[in-house]
Amino acid sequence: MIENNNKNIKILTMSAFALALSVLSLLLFRGPVSIVSTFLIPAIIVLFSRGELKSYLLVSVGLFIIALMFFPTQIIFVATYMLLSALLNVLFITSDFKVKTNPLGVLGYILIVSLVLFVGIRLTELVFLVPLHTMMLRISGNNMLFYAGILFLEGIFVSIFNIGILRLFIYRITTS
Repeated sequence: MIENNNKNIKILTMSAFALALSVLSLLLFRGPVSIVSTFLIPAIIVLFSRGELKSYLLVSVGLFIIALMFFPTQIIFVATYMLLSALLNVLFITSDFKVKTNPLGVLGYILIVSLVLFVGIRLTELVFLVPLHTMMLRISGNNMLFYAGILFLEGIFVSIFNIGILRLFIYRITTS
């Protein structure tokens, strides 16, 4: 009974840390630099949930509610962060909480990140009338191939950073 309580307390504590760091990221990185949250939040959720479904759900629901209340225009991207963290967990985290990568999994994650970024940009413009898609079209000179290249490049950077953070911190946690 006491062991179960200790486990629940640890899950709640780790979930609270993940939630606090995720909200801090949303607070610090707003507007044009909000892409930085994509580099951090999925990895933060995976690191602090440590493969516990209960913790993942606590962080996800908490982050979704906080975003809905205080960052409504970010709600679509918050949903994508939850999706990306679930994918990180499934594709790269082993049952003994180590990072294991393979080229096909990394390529798949890069493509999914790129697609998720596009969907997030497009939906944010359609739902909240924030002209992210229009801005990206202008940046790419209305060239859809160049636009796709920018998203693919962002997908590469986000993927490398997400996997790198996981690898670095999990190595640090397990060796200390």
